[in-house]
Amino acid sequence: MYFNLNRMPSTQKEIEWQWGRAVKEYIDFSAISVNGTNYDFGINLDYFNMTDAKADQISFVGRRYEVFEQVVGLRDFRLEIFGDIHQDTQIGMILNGISRYREESSPYGLFASYRYIGKSVCCAITACLVDKDWGTEIDIAVIEIGQDENAYVLPVEISEEALDYFSFDDIMRLAYWLGNFWVGVQYEINNRPEEIKVVEQRGPISPDDDAYKSQDRIVLIKRIVAVDKYGRPIEYGATGSGRKYHVSSWGVRGHERTFSDGRVIPVRPYRKGKKRNNPEIYREKRYVFDDEKIDDDINE
Repeated sequence: MYFNLNRMPSTQKEIEWQWGRAVKEYIDFSAISVNGTNYDFGINLDYFNMTDAKADQISFVGRRYEVFEQVVGLRDFRLEIFGDIHQDTQIGMILNGISRYREESSPYGLFASYRYIGKSVCCAITACLVDKDWGTEIDIAVIEIGQDENAYVLPVEISEEALDYFSFDDIMRLAYWLGNFWVGVQYEINNRPEEIKVVEQRGPISPDDDAYKSQDRIVLIKRIVAVDKYGRPIEYGATGSGRKYHVSSWGVRGHERTFSDGRVIPVRPYRKGKKRNNPEIYREKRYVFDDEKIDDDINE
């Protein structure tokens, strides 16, 4: 997305005033009001765990597209960048801006929880910092990213503590990058190479990876088309699929569903499994693109 018409807060007093109104002494990610409705940005969400360089690649892809240009394939998810944050990546350059305010401080991680609400994306941002000889996680802000005539960024709530490390302009640049990452994820999901899987009889498409039953639930993002021995696509009904649940509860990502009359409706992420109503045993899934290297120790 191109945010070139979205001015930085430092360029106009009225914009800086608007951002200042969003500053709170304490922000609670579990109860953020968006258009009069409270949303919990602290709940368990399926997630991407990436290096800063890999996340940069996805964000760069998103820069080429409008926010609504891609079908929303994944509505709510979390991005985790944890470990080395390099200054030669775009996200690393933004996060390392804290050294202007605290010379001895440096970042070592970023968490961003995305919620697709109405016709915009809201993102709760947490930075992991080392300040002198101690580490801390600071909830920076919740930002709305959307588009009307042009792409825009608006603050929902900003932590007063975060302003000791980041300026309003820093937070906006971070929101630009995160908005492009969200669009890049949608593009990548919608444009995965198709894998044709021949199925001799009606039944579930089950992952072969042992990680399906392990503590780390890894889901490779790729388009799978099931066909019978004659090459005809197989459609699975709601019943009689022969599925067996191996875990108590897990998450299903949001998707579009088409009815026989042609209507297309969004289906929000939901839980499946025998104990799906018990939030304490919710099993997160880690999404990885099928061309992304997975560390060997994940499946141990």
